Amino acid sequence: MPSKLHISAKSLLKRLKTSHFVRDVAMVGGGIAAAQAIALAFMPFLTRLYGPEAFGIAAAFAAIVSIITPIATMGYANAIVMPESDEDAAAVARLSILCGLTIAPISLIVVHIGKPWLASWTGMEQTPYILYLIPVTLLVGAFLSVANQSAIRAHLFKAKARAYVESTLVTNISKLVGGILAPSGLLLIILTLIGQVTNFVMQMLRVPRSGVLKPSNWFGFNGVRTAAVSQRDFAIYRMPQSILNAVSVGLPTILLASMFGASSAGQYSLAVLVLAAPVVLLGQAVGEVFYPKITRAITAKSTHAPGLLIKVTLGLFVLGIIPFGAMFFFGNDVFSLIFGAEWELAGRYSQWISLWLLTTLVSGPSIAALPVLRLQRFLLIREIVSVGLRTAALYVGFKFYQSDIIAIALFSVAGVLLSFSIMLVAFKRIHSSSKE
Repeated sequence: MPSKLHISAKSLLKRLKTSHFVRDVAMVGGGIAAAQAIALAFMPFLTRLYGPEAFGIAAAFAAIVSIITPIATMGYANAIVMPESDEDAAAVARLSILCGLTIAPISLIVVHIGKPWLASWTGMEQTPYILYLIPVTLLVGAFLSVANQSAIRAHLFKAKARAYVESTLVTNISKLVGGILAPSGLLLIILTLIGQVTNFVMQMLRVPRSGVLKPSNWFGFNGVRTAAVSQRDFAIYRMPQSILNAVSVGLPTILLASMFGASSAGQYSLAVLVLAAPVVLLGQAVGEVFYPKITRAITAKSTHAPGLLIKVTLGLFVLGIIPFGAMFFFGNDVFSLIFGAEWELAGRYSQWISLWLLTTLVSGPSIAALPVLRLQRFLLIREIVSVGLRTAALYVGFKFYQSDIIAIALFSVAGVLLSFSIMLVAFKRIHSSSKE
């Protein structure tokens, strides 16, 4: 028996080594891990150069951009991977770029007219001119989205991962040098934008300029109308869902900047940046591997499907409970030690945020199972409820208690409840599905 197990293990290892799917997942996960490691390695130096206010201005700007970025391509960039032919995919790419070229000037007009209100809302009263970078950021984001999705379609994961890592390194080195010379929130925003441009350029230098990856095929009107109709679900469903998700995540940053100043927003942004790193890495890596497995199990109505979901969920809980538990009890001390004494408030925020992000990590497998369980409608409704519940939590903390700590605590508890709701619905549906 041991010899058979040894042979089976060797055979499995050999298949894993030669599996294109496993290699692709490892490449994507490795790129994300390397980029996050670079960003976190530079962070203790950057926090001592820029300070909470500069980080807060950059975080508030990033929150606004993340909310409206899905509008830049109207969600169509995500549809580039869908068509069977490269010709049809190129039409979707043209449609995405056309949307970006249309939305950018419109956003410039909106920024110019609503600048005083936007500046007040985001705590940028002293630097309202920064908002004029929004149209540029949207346009760069549209081109980068098209490049990313085109690379995914062509399975050029290595080129995509290397460009992401290199641009992250260039961006952080630039921030370090800039912080020594003239630290400011504006500089952080500009260098982040330059980092996105670098990502785009480095990626395009490594891919074959043919088919959908040929930049000249991104311009024009040929096939655009047909693409808009055939992939309209991405504009109708994916774009609103992406916006709602960005709103629910970005609300604390914007409201903290508005009500307590840019410094508080900077403290919160650092706490989320540090704690979200393992969630993004583990969540995406596990999701990409788990999704096809759970899809096959549910489609085949396997009785093992519920057990598979429970097993992966518990595994993520075991992986996450130690680091997030440590942050819950010792977050303020950890942040003060690593990032400097002026970041102690970020540590206090992290004690509550750790609860939210732990349940976010654990609910990842349930979210991955929702599409095959035909629960996309529930997911959209959940995003709507999420925005309402989290807004209410922040409003109560800000208005009734006049406390940023209580506001973040209530916001995090709302996130915990939302994660549990997803797991409860997924477990219930997958259990009933396996019995049919």
